[in-house]
Amino acid sequence: MSKHKALKGAVAAFASVATLGALAVPALADSASTYSPNGKSVAELAQHGGAQRIAAIGNKTAKNVVLFIGDGMGDSEITVARDYLKGANGHFDGLDAVGQPGALDDVEVGTGQYTTFSLGSNSSDSAVGKDGKGNLKANSNPGKLTDVTDSSASGSAWATGTKTYNNAVDVDVYGNPQLNLFELAKAAGKATGNVTTAEIQDATPAVLESHSTERGCYGPQGKTDGSSNDALKRCLASQLKENGGIGSISEQLLDTRADVTIGGGSKYFRQTVQGGEYAGKTVWEQAKEMGYQTVENDPAAMNALEYKEGQPVLALMSDGNMPTKFNASKATAKDPAKDANPTVCTVNDQWLGNQGSSLKDMSKKALELLNANPASQSNGFFLQIEGASIDKQDHAGNACGQIGETDDFDQAISYVLQNVDLSNTLVIVTADHAHTSQILNSQPAYALSTVLKTADGNNMVVSYGTAENDSRDEDGGYNGGDMSHTGTQLRIAASGPGAQRVVGLSDQTDNFYTIAGALGLATTTDQQNALSKDATVSVKLKDGKYVAEATGFNGDAVLSYELKDASGNVVAASDSSTPVSGVRVKTAQITDIALDGMKEGETYTLSVNGRQSGVTYDSGEFQAPAASSASAGKNTDAGNKGDGTITSGKVDATAATGAESNVSPLGKTGTAVAAVALAVAVLVAIAMIVKTAKITR
Repeated sequence: MSKHKALKGAVAAFASVATLGALAVPALADSASTYSPNGKSVAELAQHGGAQRIAAIGNKTAKNVVLFIGDGMGDSEITVARDYLKGANGHFDGLDAVGQPGALDDVEVGTGQYTTFSLGSNSSDSAVGKDGKGNLKANSNPGKLTDVTDSSASGSAWATGTKTYNNAVDVDVYGNPQLNLFELAKAAGKATGNVTTAEIQDATPAVLESHSTERGCYGPQGKTDGSSNDALKRCLASQLKENGGIGSISEQLLDTRADVTIGGGSKYFRQTVQGGEYAGKTVWEQAKEMGYQTVENDPAAMNALEYKEGQPVLALMSDGNMPTKFNASKATAKDPAKDANPTVCTVNDQWLGNQGSSLKDMSKKALELLNANPASQSNGFFLQIEGASIDKQDHAGNACGQIGETDDFDQAISYVLQNVDLSNTLVIVTADHAHTSQILNSQPAYALSTVLKTADGNNMVVSYGTAENDSRDEDGGYNGGDMSHTGTQLRIAASGPGAQRVVGLSDQTDNFYTIAGALGLATTTDQQNALSKDATVSVKLKDGKYVAEATGFNGDAVLSYELKDASGNVVAASDSSTPVSGVRVKTAQITDIALDGMKEGETYTLSVNGRQSGVTYDSGEFQAPAASSASAGKNTDAGNKGDGTITSGKVDATAATGAESNVSPLGKTGTAVAAVALAVAVLVAIAMIVKTAKITR
């Protein structure tokens, strides 16, 4: 069965189930039985904010927030790196200073732990399409609690405040997009920055840029360099722009329009756009046409960047993930020779820090650009910085690799601490999930290990024992890359206004409320819906084409629309079959909707709906003037207001204040159980035609 036929079948199945909506409610209740120690059901935990542990704790105000994420950096990974680089009684200048009383003068500090579990079954970008048919399953069992998270579910938790399934990027367990910190910060007039040593499309940076049912949906041609197309193996078909969807992660990154974006993954921007306004052009070409300052694999050019009004920075420094600071070591079976000849880590010649593009260098440039931005100066900024390959080298059982990345991460933290004002800037350091490395007293008999010579001059045994497959090479060394995450709680530390909020045991979703609350952003569903209450829509002639310009839909991630002629026939409409179908909202910008079906002289009505907020716009009747008479976007024909505008007006914001009758059950966050049950039916229908896949990293 083709993916397109599969999608149609799923939608048809949904339609039939929807007619029996009343029967779906008890089914959901059964599948989402009470599961957690505090008595919440999985269905309750899946709601926006439902997993908070410290919801009653208030916030202090901060002008800026810097969030540091050490991917895969559990307590063991921090200790391994500290013991090797500094000695067992040593001290990291950055990692160990944040949250430490007295380390940064009298600034407020806090240190605690947070839980990281995810929800639902998962799909997998490493396992999809093995049958060659490109079938995917977004989430087959939303009523399940999953002890071990991946980076996309965990990142979605602190980016949106909503628990979700492994492989999801800022959508809930039912597939509904959830507003993230960048969208909310932009709606509040703040500047935004995203820095990583990973591919910028990877899970942790992606949760600030996009909404995707599949974390592997890197670009319009999937996860390729543009020489091939595996999009149907990486993306839900309905999310692709050529199928009327909101687009891939790379395309949505450009729509999000963060002020500063620095990372890897440049090869995915060489893909060709398949649908929409920029079809036929590469993603790099699209970025340049959208006004970005672009840098491709050039550390010197990155360091030379300066702030330019209206020209956000997109600097991608390597084709894929950035090379690690240290050369790789190899975990092997027990061998007394390793004790006699312990490993000493060496610097990698390919590390971009040798060329001025370490994580510290990139963080420095991001701070310079943000501080020069008038939005930051007046309203502040939110900046996320990720040390990504601690995780990736842990997966590979590469002790030296993960140690070098932790060192690179620590130096970035240290630089930021010295160059921000902690009286108005909250700095948070944490991780997304724990990982496999463990410090042991001696080489284990049943696991692979590396023996390292530490700064103390002692031998330290680092053991790896969580690989899902035996991927040892011909020399008995491990290089398979599939050592697994672990589900333990994680350290979170903070310094600056509101740092005390991380003390004790919290959840990853609490981090969203700590950050958003400190910055004064909309946190509750009602507050977020209200961000669209002043939205407007104008139908215009632009370059001889009819378009609707939607502005102010800042409480939405996706819009739907319907254009009808005078007889009530639908001339053009968005696909609303899934939550990721429709038009991607460009927060705090103009979102263009192409009205290609319009003909001059004909009468039309247009409706536009915010899929998350539920606010609606209905144009009333208007007449399309001659497109040929438009000149430089201006026209004086009847019905035209002289600036190309044909008709305009504000939305009906009733739904933003709680009226759910105008809201599609697929597009509303935090809906009633009946609406959720219908959304579950969609995914159950999809699950009938696709295969089960494993957790991804």
